[in-house]
Amino acid sequence: MTVRRLLVVLGVGSLLSGLVVAWVIAGQPRPPDVPYVPTPQPVVEEMLKIAQVTSADVVYDLGCGDGRIVVTAASKFGARGVGVDIDPQRIKESKENAQKARVTDKTKFILGDLFELDLRPATVVTLYLLPSINIRLRPKLFRELAPGTRVVSHDFDMDEWEADETRSVDGPYRDHTIYYWVIPASVGGIWEWTVPTAQGQRTYTARLRQHFQKLYGTVSWGRQEQTIRSGKVTGHLVAFEVQTKMNGQAVKIAFSGKVNGDSLIGTVDISGGPLAGKRDWKATRKPGKLTGRWRFGVPSSAGGGEADLIVQEEKGSLSGVLSYKGRREQLEQFYVWGTSIYFTANGEGASRWAVSGLAEGDRMTGTFQFGSSDPVPWTAERVIR
Repeated sequence: MTVRRLLVVLGVGSLLSGLVVAWVIAGQPRPPDVPYVPTPQPVVEEMLKIAQVTSADVVYDLGCGDGRIVVTAASKFGARGVGVDIDPQRIKESKENAQKARVTDKTKFILGDLFELDLRPATVVTLYLLPSINIRLRPKLFRELAPGTRVVSHDFDMDEWEADETRSVDGPYRDHTIYYWVIPASVGGIWEWTVPTAQGQRTYTARLRQHFQKLYGTVSWGRQEQTIRSGKVTGHLVAFEVQTKMNGQAVKIAFSGKVNGDSLIGTVDISGGPLAGKRDWKATRKPGKLTGRWRFGVPSSAGGGEADLIVQEEKGSLSGVLSYKGRREQLEQFYVWGTSIYFTANGEGASRWAVSGLAEGDRMTGTFQFGSSDPVPWTAERVIR
């Protein structure tokens, strides 16, 4: 069938419809998510430097354009690379550029939808998309990328997932910003460890609520409970500290370690007080269950009433559904770290809910934020397992 005949069959008379037909003829599944704007070469190289790319890496460029990031990763850094783009012309250019640079053995270019590409082999992911696309992509990054994988974005951030590092690069016409993240391990949950004392042993408990790479919560022992500070997860590495008093002296206790599943091994560095010094530290995460129906009260400022969060497991992955005032919403932005969760939902009007919680048994505690208001305490009870 000719293009003209296809236009008649579809009843297309506008330029937009003509573009849709062009995508169909070219074998392109749908329009591009973003317009094609190439990244300047100095920015390309700085993106790969901030990610510390080496020959051991596999770099995935999502929306690869003419392939310059993948080709540079292979030719200058010795890495293997995969580029994906929904535009056939861009893939053609990428392959031609790989041939010119003589790196076809280290590169692969895929015509397809970046949202459908399996990202699990990647050790580095590079992006030059748009803020809205980054947010849509964010759950997929956490679902498929292993802890320690580096993510680099040109010019656009990830909203409340704050960058671990930002860097400015001078360009020929303007300054460019590079955002850098490391996928954090799952650390949220209830952790316990014991410390020998003159009277026997003392048990310590850390209740860690995770929000991307940041940690919030408390460490308790005996009758004491202290709020953690500077809690952060970088790949598999965990660090946080608490401040307290011992024998009337101010004491800072800094915890650092490496998480492996439900085991956390590292050191405790005590500054000040009679126990000053470094000690080995080994904590174990208590088992917990998130699936089921969780019921919570919605603040009156956010609509009032009760809502249910239904946490379901499918193919080894957890998803969330919000049931509120007769409507059900599949939560696209739903994250799980151990027994810690974070999700956003569409609130009434133009504002949204942002909920962070930590499950302990059949109770979940955390914070609830409505729009730009300050977070308030939040609790939920499991009503159906």
